[in-house]
Amino acid sequence: MSKILNRSLKKSEELWNEACNTILSGCQLYSKGPETHIKGVSPIYIEKGKNAHVWDPDGNEYIDYDMGLGPILLGYCYDAVDDAVLKQMRKGMGYSLVAPIEVEYAKLCIENIPCAEKVRFLKTGSSATEGAIRIARAFTGKKHVIRGEYHGWHEWTTSAESVRQGGIIDEVRNYVHKFEYNDFTALEKLFEEYKGEIAAVITEPVIMDKPENDFLNKLKNICESNGALLIFDEVVDGFRFSIGGAQKYFGVTPDLATFGKAAANGMPLSIIAGKREIMDAVDKNIFISTTFGGETLSLAAGIAVIKELKEKDVTARIWDLGKKIQENSNKLAKDLDVPIELKGYHCRMAFDYKDYTGQRDWLYNSIFMQECVKRGVLLGWGIFPCYTHTDDDIDFTLNVFEDAMKVYKKALKSGHPETFMEGTPLKIVLG
Repeated sequence: MSKILNRSLKKSEELWNEACNTILSGCQLYSKGPETHIKGVSPIYIEKGKNAHVWDPDGNEYIDYDMGLGPILLGYCYDAVDDAVLKQMRKGMGYSLVAPIEVEYAKLCIENIPCAEKVRFLKTGSSATEGAIRIARAFTGKKHVIRGEYHGWHEWTTSAESVRQGGIIDEVRNYVHKFEYNDFTALEKLFEEYKGEIAAVITEPVIMDKPENDFLNKLKNICESNGALLIFDEVVDGFRFSIGGAQKYFGVTPDLATFGKAAANGMPLSIIAGKREIMDAVDKNIFISTTFGGETLSLAAGIAVIKELKEKDVTARIWDLGKKIQENSNKLAKDLDVPIELKGYHCRMAFDYKDYTGQRDWLYNSIFMQECVKRGVLLGWGIFPCYTHTDDDIDFTLNVFEDAMKVYKKALKSGHPETFMEGTPLKIVLG
């Protein structure tokens, strides 16, 4: 049985009140804001981290599974990465000319990522997907884009959503078409409706659901037969599924791919990787230029990450930890007769919360997450095992999950689960 911690969140609350008066929306990423956690029960801020543990400003310690929303692949303050960054810092983080380290990292990307024959470095996943779409439109001479789930905050992806539409030009929506993963019939209809006008299909190679009926190969074939480019958004998948990303894991090579998040274990670095033919064709015709694209500290971190992936059992360890969490969590849920399931691949998972009729509600997520954080386990939108999660961490977590499931079951059986909330239920947000 796990123990409910005696915690204060006073400093977190004070900081948030100040942030609301000084920062647009109070934070830089909506998914990190208090609406996505249990305000009043969850900490709003993290002050420091080490390996798979984090501490809030009030000194409370948690085992983290959101891992910065995916970037922390190896662990917080991972020595090999930090040492590489500090060594580079003593040389400088940016110069008036190009730094040699850009070439070193580019060669490592090309060596390990199947679609990478040439690369371009940026700072965020959004920037990378924006650049990839610009490359695709320039290469094909076409305007329309078919997109999957969330691909960033820029116009061509946000315009296909239903919230936060301020400042977006209406005409942009005419060229962006959304589809659901595994729905190949919908894709065929879009290619038929906009015949000869599709520049690219951009999708995550996988989120939670497995590709069905050879979906990824069929996606590649329909793009090829219609003169469109296939772009894999591997901002989340990349370096988690394997050193070459999900494309290497599934054996399907896209025309272009974007990487970010885990590329530099938390340092800001993203990658556009693509076939030489495409990159060379658009080289003199597109504008992708940014001062900090070649910032050397993040590149040093990226090199250190790839070296760790090549030299240590990082990938296998992450998958083994994920398997242990998933199998035992789902066994607990079954044994306790609780309608919760941990879905996805072992390197990238998420809980599916339901009631006994099969309905989903964000209230259910909130109850479980609340009970976990009270006991020292911090959850977010995903479960991302990192290399420095320990077996003891997992055992502790499974005890917490068991107790949280028991409360969850009582809440559902009560007929009034809302009465089990001690804080504000979370909301789903875009971004």
